[in-house]
Amino acid sequence: MGIFDKLKGKAKEEAAAAEAKAEEVKEAAEKAAKEKQAAYEKKMAEVKEQQEIKVAEIKEAAKEAEKKVAEKAEKLAANEAFKLAVDGKWGPLSIKATQHVLGVAEDGICGPETIKAIQKKVGAEPDGIWGTQTSKAMQKFLGVTEDGVAGPETFKAWQKWVNKELGF
Repeated sequence: MGIFDKLKGKAKEEAAAAEAKAEEVKEAAEKAAKEKQAAYEKKMAEVKEQQEIKVAEIKEAAKEAEKKVAEKAEKLAANEAFKLAVDGKWGPLSIKATQHVLGVAEDGICGPETIKAIQKKVGAEPDGIWGTQTSKAMQKFLGVTEDGVAGPETFKAWQKWVNKELGF
């Protein structure tokens, strides 16, 4: 066996080794590609799951918002008859709306029961008698001039407060 044959044999060995190495690299690349694809599919499944959770949360929030809107509409419809003109006049309509808001008998008369309810609401001593202290407490509650005289300014503020409580 001559040098040429030895070289030829060595070249064949090297070619076979290179071919084996190429096959090994190819298998490693295929394995890495499969792992990468599996990781991608796993991540996409997680993303899809998160999206489904978010969609469910959004749908639930939309239902809650719809429910609140319906409740508000019902409240407004039920309270429409009590909505006050803000004119500063303390008459039967203002009294009746006040009674409705405060949960006392709605007779349009500002008697002791109504006065006590107002006094409790504004932080005055609930004695059922409207005096300077009740007027001052109401004025403080409403954030208007505290002069102890419940006049048009005080009653306009009260009418605004009643309307707000009614949802208007």
